[in-house]
Amino acid sequence: MKKLSTIPVQLSIACAVILLSLSTARAQEIHLHVPHFAGSHYEWKIFQGKQELTVRSGEISPDGRVILTMPDPYQDYRGMTRWLLKKGGGLDMIYTGKGFSVECLSEKPNSDNIIYTGNPENDYLESHHSRQQTILGKLGAVNHLLQVYAPDENLHKIALDEQTHLRQAFSQVQADRAESLLYAARFGKIVDFTKGIADKIYDNPEDHTTYFNDFVTHTLDFKDLYTSGHWDQVLHHWVMMNIRSGKGDHAFIERMESAMSRMNQDNILAAFAEKAVPLLVEKGKDDLLPAIADHLENRPAVQAALSGSVKNMMASVKMLTGKKAPDLVFHAPVRTQTKTSAEDIIIKTGNLDAAHTILLFYQGECPLCENTLIDLANKYQQLKEQNVRVIAISADMTDQGFEDKLIYHQWPDNYCDFTGMAVENFTKYGVLGVPTLFLLNQEGVVVKKTAMMDELMEILDKKKPF
Repeated sequence: MKKLSTIPVQLSIACAVILLSLSTARAQEIHLHVPHFAGSHYEWKIFQGKQELTVRSGEISPDGRVILTMPDPYQDYRGMTRWLLKKGGGLDMIYTGKGFSVECLSEKPNSDNIIYTGNPENDYLESHHSRQQTILGKLGAVNHLLQVYAPDENLHKIALDEQTHLRQAFSQVQADRAESLLYAARFGKIVDFTKGIADKIYDNPEDHTTYFNDFVTHTLDFKDLYTSGHWDQVLHHWVMMNIRSGKGDHAFIERMESAMSRMNQDNILAAFAEKAVPLLVEKGKDDLLPAIADHLENRPAVQAALSGSVKNMMASVKMLTGKKAPDLVFHAPVRTQTKTSAEDIIIKTGNLDAAHTILLFYQGECPLCENTLIDLANKYQQLKEQNVRVIAISADMTDQGFEDKLIYHQWPDNYCDFTGMAVENFTKYGVLGVPTLFLLNQEGVVVKKTAMMDELMEILDKKKPF
């Protein structure tokens, strides 16, 4: 009888590891079959914050087949991916580290003829979206009936009952999604945020806004957002929501700190700073930057990952609110409303002879600045009646740039010394972007810094005599 040779234990283990690796590799493959697009060039992209990274590219085989595998540096990637054809079109597919297949035998792909196999994520996304949209569509029709029929008509009562039923159904669909562990469920909530769809139907717009604000502040998983393809849009809406809120800067700082405390990964916190810091500067809210800087203080990897421009913005913050405003100094030659002065002009902020003074830092070629100039011009008569002085400081480098915007200047105090933004007045006031507005009181103390005229008018309106 022949003896079976003994395989060394080490070799058995090595073979098992190799087989397991091969099995895992196959399990992570995405098989696409799109025969009508054979020979087309494609790119496979992933999302990291606001960036789209191409991780694979090539041509579809003559029989219309493609096999995609995630490159080694991105093996831990979990999120939305985008497969694009050079000639146009493509697919958005959720990737969670598991293989699946996609087939479309039509030359005109749509949600009905694109078949996913082995991908519960995309199946869930499609089915939940369909249920949600069906309910919302019916709600729209019912709401229309409630407007058309009077409360004493029978159809109004029927429509009211149906509205209640549909609202309950919608809330249940959203509650069911909250119980799901799939990435697709969390991704769906992100997409809903971008479309203004909440967890239930709110009658009060303020409650609607509070839900979205709380969602980002306390609930949203920033790792999911980072790989969703909606990073920029969601954060932009959230920051602007808080800037426009009537609850003030302190409430926004608390929300920012709460959100940042949940950003445990350095790349995610760095991406947040890259988005939030320039937006806050643009909107004249750089007084809020120290809250971000304090949070980054013990995160050296995050600080190292920031771009040079964001680092400069954070290092240049000057906190002037509640302090005496620096005097304004314009070095000759200085262009004014009516002439060019051959001598320096100095404006002492402690002697402005007005109940309040608005300082506008702007640049002629800036579209947002032009909007502010128009807004200020429209409100100037009202400001004069309130004894408010307006002083405009231009960052224009040419006489023509300054001249082009004089049409809006109904106030006499307009100054430009053609030295741009990197000079004395802009530096002393810590102006990092334009337009920037300061409101000074009678003693020349800074009351408010912002980029929005409405915020200053709100303060001034409260100070109107009865």
